[in-house]
Amino acid sequence: MLFYKLRVLALNHPFLKRIFRKLNKIFDCGGADDLFDNGTLIKKYAGGGSFADIGALWGIDGGNSFLAEESGATRVVAVDVYPASEKFIAEKARRNSKVEFIEGDVNLASTTGKIGECDVVFCSGVLYHTPDPFHLLTRLRSICRGTLILNTASIPELPGIRNGAVFYPFLSDSQRKIWNRHIGSQKAITGPYEPESGYGNWFWGLTPSTLGSMLRLAGFEVMERYVSPFRSVMVCRATRLKFEAASGEWTTPKGADSLKFRK
Repeated sequence: MLFYKLRVLALNHPFLKRIFRKLNKIFDCGGADDLFDNGTLIKKYAGGGSFADIGALWGIDGGNSFLAEESGATRVVAVDVYPASEKFIAEKARRNSKVEFIEGDVNLASTTGKIGECDVVFCSGVLYHTPDPFHLLTRLRSICRGTLILNTASIPELPGIRNGAVFYPFLSDSQRKIWNRHIGSQKAITGPYEPESGYGNWFWGLTPSTLGSMLRLAGFEVMERYVSPFRSVMVCRATRLKFEAASGEWTTPKGADSLKFRK
């Protein structure tokens, strides 16, 4: 684990990060970061169907929603927990855009009910900001009838361990420094956990294998997988579920097979 710690620190070091980026460009080793710099996957999948953009505002003010509309989506819904920003409103007016905006938490049925089912669901920069990432994936599945494009911060695979994760809140100062990516404020990493900031905190560092397993459990099959040291992009197909592994109330199994659950 010492080698893993040193590797993470090296990958996050500002000077070494610049070196790694230059080497990636020289050897054309583009990964998850490059895909989202140019919107390749949105252009590829958005055309011809409905498109939901979950987490549409922060740092981009609906840019991905407008790109989906440009790419031929028949209906585009931009969703965020924050009110529509001035930049979003102005850009929508400038484009004479038909993008719909829904202010709400996608974790809530009241919000997913407004969104409805969409052919393509795009979720970027959201998963690691929720304390219950699996629940969020089940909510994404509830509105997805075709393709999910998931873009999320992640951490490198743990040596010899699949489905690993790090929970950021309440780590010690020295442990938080390991995960500091030097990209601005990472609440609960660059400083202590801030309960008053809610979803503004970083809650989970999930490995790519964890993400793949969680997606499968939520009812998705990963079709394309792009991984950089601290970002993962998964393109998934919605699948039928034999059992919905969701938190909350559920109905006790009926019949003879249910006896084993009651012991």
